Amino acid sequence: MKNTNSPFSYGNESEVNNNQETRNFYQFYVGIDIGASFHVASCIRYDAFLDPKGIAWKRTKTLKFNADSVGIVEFLSALKQMEEQFNLNRDDFLILLEPTGGHYSYLVQQVLLNEGYDLFQIENKAVGEFRKNLGISEKSDSMDAKVMSYMGWHKQLHPNMQGVTLIRPQTVLQSLFRTVMRDRWYLNVQLTRRKNQVQQLLKVTHPDLNKAFKKLGTISVMKLVLEYPTGLNMKDSSEEELYKAISKAGAKNVAKKAAKVLAEVMPNTVAVPVEHLVGRQKWVIEEALRLEESLKLIDQEIHHLLWGVPEKGIQAHPYTEILLSLPFVSENIACTLIGVIGDIERFNTYKEFKKYLGVSAENSQSGTSVKGTKQTNSGVRDARRVLYQMSLIILANGKTHPTVFKAYYDRKVEEGMSKKKAIGHLCGKLANLIYSLLRNNVKYDPVIHAAACGINLAELSISKEENEPVLLS
Repeated sequence: MKNTNSPFSYGNESEVNNNQETRNFYQFYVGIDIGASFHVASCIRYDAFLDPKGIAWKRTKTLKFNADSVGIVEFLSALKQMEEQFNLNRDDFLILLEPTGGHYSYLVQQVLLNEGYDLFQIENKAVGEFRKNLGISEKSDSMDAKVMSYMGWHKQLHPNMQGVTLIRPQTVLQSLFRTVMRDRWYLNVQLTRRKNQVQQLLKVTHPDLNKAFKKLGTISVMKLVLEYPTGLNMKDSSEEELYKAISKAGAKNVAKKAAKVLAEVMPNTVAVPVEHLVGRQKWVIEEALRLEESLKLIDQEIHHLLWGVPEKGIQAHPYTEILLSLPFVSENIACTLIGVIGDIERFNTYKEFKKYLGVSAENSQSGTSVKGTKQTNSGVRDARRVLYQMSLIILANGKTHPTVFKAYYDRKVEEGMSKKKAIGHLCGKLANLIYSLLRNNVKYDPVIHAAACGINLAELSISKEENEPVLLS
């Protein structure tokens, strides 16, 4: 990366304060718009952004290349041609791209890093917002690539600009963590949908089954229904037969009571023949059971990713014990956070970290009038969702398990803040704490945390004892 002198000079350069940092600029700014089958790249020299009319950089050509080995080699050849033409090094190129939900950007990203280029990712939605701020209505892959190049140049001019945050790309391990958690989330959504369908079907095929079981979407109930597809099939079964069938389905704890209830209710059932629904019911139940098994396999994979597999030479992740030391953090939550954060060294400040997680505050304004602050809409959705879930769990268990977080929330509400806004502040505090713990490589200590917040941890324990019910003899 070469040094480009500022056009403004005040006297002799030797008289400039030696402690003042020299501003470093890249010679070329590369933006890559990622697609499923092809990518579009722009490579714009810095002097194109100095055009007084502001149109030179918009008129530059872009390169469309396939998202395979041939296409990426073509893109690398184009970059090397620019190096030879202008007698530059790879340090003279700044490459920016957007993170994608899948692995579309991963191959080209790793190839460029292996080649020694400086590569950064831009936070989600930043390109669209920046394009609107420039007054550009055109929405195309080519224009998005050029806008990313302009964002790199603009960030060099204004390093403290909040609208553009440059983040180091994720590693192989981070990508795996994030993909596994997203797969689990999608499977869980599908499983919930199948369970709802099963419960709807059971209202017709087994109208009396809810007398014996509180939840009809459990694995044991679905396995029982596979043996007795309709209430008519169960009508003539004895209590002993029902007991054995329920036990075989996995509900041994309630098998005796449920068999007794069904034996009393089923002889008087009003179930009707619904053979046209039996086939669909069987398919939906088998699909739900398959999804349950897939979730168990993914949970095992998450456990291995967090704690490692010593016999296979896989080490535990360094952030596992730190994140699990926080209250009410499960392995799924820890895996999601690791997948989002990756390496904490990617973030220079806690403010940058909070903005990336989507829990920072930004001004709410109309034109030039600032009306107040609100939580940012940018950031990673997975992180914002997990932090919000953590906040709700902490508040739901606040009476039985009082924490410093619950005390902080209560303090904000007592100050007159709305509960919804107080939860947003709590999410921000969680993000600050996670950043501090990972930066310092220490586990969470509630005593140290309480002292830092000016809260007496002993008083929280006393209030817990006062809230516990007293058993009368």
